[in-house]
Amino acid sequence: MRELHFTERYNNDKSTLASGANQLRDERRDTLNRLAQEAQQGDGKTLEALLEECRLRLQRYFRTRARSAEDCEDLVQEVLLRVSNALPKTELNAPFDHWLYRIAANCLITYYSRVHRHHETAFTQLSNPESIDHLQQDSFEASLLERIADEQTQAMLVRVVKEVCSDAEQRVILMHAQHETPSAIAQMLQMSPATVRTHLMRGRAKVLAHLIQHRPELLGGAHAIQEAVAALERDGNTPLTEAERRALQEPKPNQTDLRRAALKLAKYLRLE
Repeated sequence: MRELHFTERYNNDKSTLASGANQLRDERRDTLNRLAQEAQQGDGKTLEALLEECRLRLQRYFRTRARSAEDCEDLVQEVLLRVSNALPKTELNAPFDHWLYRIAANCLITYYSRVHRHHETAFTQLSNPESIDHLQQDSFEASLLERIADEQTQAMLVRVVKEVCSDAEQRVILMHAQHETPSAIAQMLQMSPATVRTHLMRGRAKVLAHLIQHRPELLGGAHAIQEAVAALERDGNTPLTEAERRALQEPKPNQTDLRRAALKLAKYLRLE
């Protein structure tokens, strides 16, 4: 009886703590919403108070995502500047913190792209090409880039991502490459998790199809692609259709068929 009583009390305490935490989050959200509404009316002191509240949240958000304390502070300042400039002209149809973190996510994407460009070197000058992992996708949740160990190789792939993917696909792929979960990306970009997974799948298919069509040497050449086809057939997992086979051979293939083929072959191809 004593043990049962302790368990019930423990569960009640947990429930009370969770309820208190939720209430505190709601109160903080209400405070931000109130400050934002007053700041939109031109109250300079309220705007300063709002930006200070934002600063604390943004520092926590960027601290684990930026590569240095200096980069973290630069990102915080960039977001605060955007908030200050855009708030008077923005109609907030959602909680203020949703809008704030969406701006933060966009700044983070620009930061990731800039970091990749600064680390870029010629592909043929990679110091350890043998260390590059398989360009293999086990699920829609897997990132296109997370299996590529070398930052310079990522820089090359980022160029391809920007060339062939939509803006939404770029955001999702680049954020997922930095180990953001689909749920976190969905929250930051105001998408459903299913939409995030769809963008990951479509973006992955576009990038790999582009490599097959325009840069096959990066995958080991035509011979390696044919070996991947043979491996797929041996495994008996979702074989290629005739249309998908033609797409792999034609100089100007149907892109839908080529992308479907690319997804099926992804785990059998290696970035050389």
